[in-house]
Formats: sequence, structure tokens, C-alpha cells
Amino acid sequence: MTTSTLHVDSFAERPPRRSEDEALDQAMLRAYSVERSVDYGAALEDVLKLRRWVEAGHEWVGTALLLADDNENRALSAERNHEPLNAARYQAYAAACCRLAQAALETEVQHRAVVYERQATHFKRALSGADPGRAVSFNILHAGKPHAAWLFRPASLSPHTPTVLVWGGADGWCEAFYSSVQGYLEKGLAVCLLELPGQGLSRLRHGSVLGADFNAFIRVALDTLVAHGAAPDRFGVVGHSAGGFLALVAAAADRRIRACCTNGGALHPLDGFKKYPRVLERFGRLMGSGVSDGEVASLLESLDLESAARHMQAALLCLHGGIDPLVESADAQALVALRGPEATLVVWAEGVHCLYNHAMERNGVLARWFASHLLT
Repeated sequence: MTTSTLHVDSFAERPPRRSEDEALDQAMLRAYSVERSVDYGAALEDVLKLRRWVEAGHEWVGTALLLADDNENRALSAERNHEPLNAARYQAYAAACCRLAQAALETEVQHRAVVYERQATHFKRALSGADPGRAVSFNILHAGKPHAAWLFRPASLSPHTPTVLVWGGADGWCEAFYSSVQGYLEKGLAVCLLELPGQGLSRLRHGSVLGADFNAFIRVALDTLVAHGAAPDRFGVVGHSAGGFLALVAAAADRRIRACCTNGGALHPLDGFKKYPRVLERFGRLMGSGVSDGEVASLLESLDLESAARHMQAALLCLHGGIDPLVESADAQALVALRGPEATLVVWAEGVHCLYNHAMERNGVLARWFASHLLT
């Protein structure tokens, strides 16, 4: 009898390099917990393997990219075996591994752009194989620069179908929030994953930055979605992390937005930023290279978040984790108090920042709440 072993494991032949920046790699282990990494689309087995190798002294970026290689090879094998859905799953896992890798390349702009572009390519391949025709990709053109958008439509699409825009913050962008899409579609809502100025390839390849013209970007984004068939006056917005307070700004600026959610976004974000300088630096990079802490503070002051919360017409949902180190519970309570009776606060006592450790329940709450405010 003969036996054979079939596996795709690059680590057996070429293990990742040893870490040359242990402080960075340990910081990535802290920032990208198991729960956050899985929420961003990574396979659990890949997350655990990544952490094992980094904890053993190997580099974060190289390990994550080897995992992406393996998933890409598995996708190719599935295609040869006429398994399109499996191929799509592995492409999605490869995209997530690249997503984790690029997060550690803050100061290596060109390398980061290459890795981020690779994740976008894997993501596109995953969607084309999993559900061709359901997702439409296009760019939002603002200040002459493209910003990626992925529009997902429910099966029961009509000219009156509301659309929920979903975006991230300092380092979780666009495709990272794909796990939430199905919940909206099941409720009959369209959903658009959107790259803001200063995020993703809009910044890394095209030099887009976050600035005082943010409201103009929102206006163009909504106009573009209407041109793609969205209901013209029934939008929702969800902002994760720092994107949460930008959602408040958007809702105050454009009355076509009827429902707004902040998940882990603060009314007074500078308080959290000051406690975690690395987060402050990451947010500053949305505004361009070499931005000072003072310039970040000036932008936040110009956004006037208290006024936005007080005067927005949209209903407000605030999702908060009781052990979020960036957003105090008092901050979340102050936000809903400013909005008044049209605000809802949902708290998970043991929830971390952005509720990565309650992702499935969080996504369900989001879909139900937006359906109740946009479909009635």
C-alpha cells in the first residue's frame, strides 16, 4: 500500500524570516487580536498560525504574506478541480492575510501600496467567483482622485432600495468590513463598502488625504450612488473606529442620510488618541505625511463633532464596548445625550474597541436597526 500527503504549506520549505523589529511585531500582535483578525476576514487557522510564528520570533509581514501565498495556491488548486466556491473562499482568505500584512507597513509606503493592491485583487477575484453580478465596483472621484467603492445589491432591488455606506477609520478600510454585508442584504438593503480620503489605495497610490473638504466628498459619494441606482434620499452610514465620528460629520452635512451609526467612534477622539500615540500617528497619516499632532487637533476641532451630533437630522445608533480603551463609556453617553430621543445606545459590557469580540451579534444589530429606520 502506498500513502501520500497532499498539502499546501510554504512554511515547510521556506519559513518566514526572523523578526528584525520585535517591537513592531509585538505591537501588531496586540493591535490585531484573534477576534479582530477574524472579523477582518481571515481564516481562524491562518490567524492562529500567524500568531504562533510571530510569537516564536518571526516577522509579522513575511508570515502573513506566506499565508496569503498558501491561500492563493489553494484557490488555484480549487479552480483546477472545478470548485469555484472553494476557490473564492481561498481568494478571500488571501486578501485578508494581505490586509493583516499591510497594516504593519505604515512607514514603508511603496511596499504597503503593493501589498494593499494585492489584497484588493484577491478580494475582487473572491467576489467574481462567489457571487458574480451581485457586487459592482467603481470609483468615487473627488479632487481628481479615485476612491474605491463596492456596491452590493439585494435580490429584491428596486428604485427605492435604501443604501447603507460602510467605512473604517485609521487602518481598517473598505474591504475589511465585508463580513457585515450579508446581514444588510438579507434585510433588503443595499450596502456600499467605501474608501474615504486618506484610506486605502486612494492615499497609497493616488495621494488623497482627509481634510476640510470631507463634506464635499460625501456629497459626491451619494450623488455617485444615486447614479448607480440607489434611492436618492434614503441613505444610512456606518463608521467603524475613527470612521465613527466621520459618520457623524457626514450625517450632519447631508440630509439624504437618514440613519447614522458610530461603532467605536468617539465624541472627543483626541482624548483616546493622546493615550495611544500609535493610533494618533495612524490617524494623522490619513491627512498626509509629516502631519503634526497639532494639525490633527485642528482638523478635529474644525469638524465640531458636538455640533454635528446636536444638529444632524438622522437617527443615531451608538455601539459601545464596555472595555474599549479608546472610547470612555461617558463619551458614548454624552454623544447620545446630544442627539436626544432619536439616539440609541447599545453597550456590550465586555466589548472591546469596535466590538471585534461580538462581531456576529454586532452585525445583526446593525442590519436590524438600519432596516427599521430605512425601510419604513
